[in-house]
Amino acid sequence: MLDGLTCPDSDDERPYENDNLSNNIDEVDYPPNNYEYRRRDIVVVVVGIVTYFLDWGFDILTAHTHWRNKDVIWFTLTVLFLSVPSLVVTFVSLSWYIKDIANENTPKASVNRWVVRSVMLIFQLGPLLRYVDSLMYGVVSRSIGRRGNREMQKEYYSKMLYEEGDAVLLRLFECFMEAAPQLVLQLYILTQQPDSEKYGRTWEILLSLGCVTSLLSLAWGVTAHARSIRFTDHQKNNISCLGTVVLFLWHIFSLGARVSAMVLFASRFRLYLLAVCAAHWFLMVIWFMARRSFSDTCPRLLGEWLLSFLFAAVHIFTFINDKDEPTLKKYIAFYTICGIENIAMVVLWLIYANPSIWYYIPGVVFHFFSFFLGITCMVAYYKFLHPTVLPTHIVRDEGMLRQQVDSPAAV
Repeated sequence: MLDGLTCPDSDDERPYENDNLSNNIDEVDYPPNNYEYRRRDIVVVVVGIVTYFLDWGFDILTAHTHWRNKDVIWFTLTVLFLSVPSLVVTFVSLSWYIKDIANENTPKASVNRWVVRSVMLIFQLGPLLRYVDSLMYGVVSRSIGRRGNREMQKEYYSKMLYEEGDAVLLRLFECFMEAAPQLVLQLYILTQQPDSEKYGRTWEILLSLGCVTSLLSLAWGVTAHARSIRFTDHQKNNISCLGTVVLFLWHIFSLGARVSAMVLFASRFRLYLLAVCAAHWFLMVIWFMARRSFSDTCPRLLGEWLLSFLFAAVHIFTFINDKDEPTLKKYIAFYTICGIENIAMVVLWLIYANPSIWYYIPGVVFHFFSFFLGITCMVAYYKFLHPTVLPTHIVRDEGMLRQQVDSPAAV
């Protein structure tokens, strides 16, 4: 498991400036919360599994549709965008399993367990396996806790946390290496009017549904990762249910704006979009390596480079905090750069595109409205719903957490 990798909400320390707390006591999601695996935790995992299957299912169906219509180029690109990221994620997952062998703090797997892992990895289902393991450990912990076996409850709860952390991180990689490029590709195909006329309404609906599931998968991947970081960190308070919803909407709208700008640009300039993405990716790799963002996580330079490459790919579309430190300036820099890139792509498209196409104005309106809503949700989240830091004094009594605030933390 990769500890210490932070997410969009793990930022500057804040005082108890909003009344999401009751009597200065926050509802916490980490182990001191009596090690209780709740129904909402089950729902989060189930949603992750459902979105995973929907995204993959529609992508496979889309590839089959392109093949059936003898669209070799679209079929090949769709399969490549499915298979290459899947192989990378499988390699990362396998390397973590191997790394766990030498870690005395991780649960040891039996021979039968390794057989199951091998089969799942062969079929490219690494994230799903970890989701299932997390759910299994959580349910067992919940059942044992109700029978009063405190030690076993803690043991299985800790195993659940370990698998959940790995599952959401693998899903994050899978989303932005597979779902994001797939979303851009299929939307681009939809903008090609001759194809639409050739294949008919059913083809349009299928590709549109695939785009929707990809966008939902992307937004949920970031949201689940953000929640998991706080869920598994003993020093962070949780994201509330309302906070999770707003966080999800923030990423739905901001990703929608980013992808729409890319698709509009690609519909006119095609492969030049790859140059834009490559430049953005390269700058992010330099940023991560210059800061040695993953040096604590990966003792070897090769692993550090690999994580830098993976996270740089994520940052083509959205921001993920690389270190647990204040992020205000990072957010301003990231969204300023992305905003400039988006505006440049949309303006160039407006200049050179055919004004008679049906999405000439709607595409631009959608982009700017979506970007505005994304920024609004982000501001609302940090203003009213962002969890406060852990109070300065914590008292534990038989695993129960009481928080007493001696003095507010400085911003």
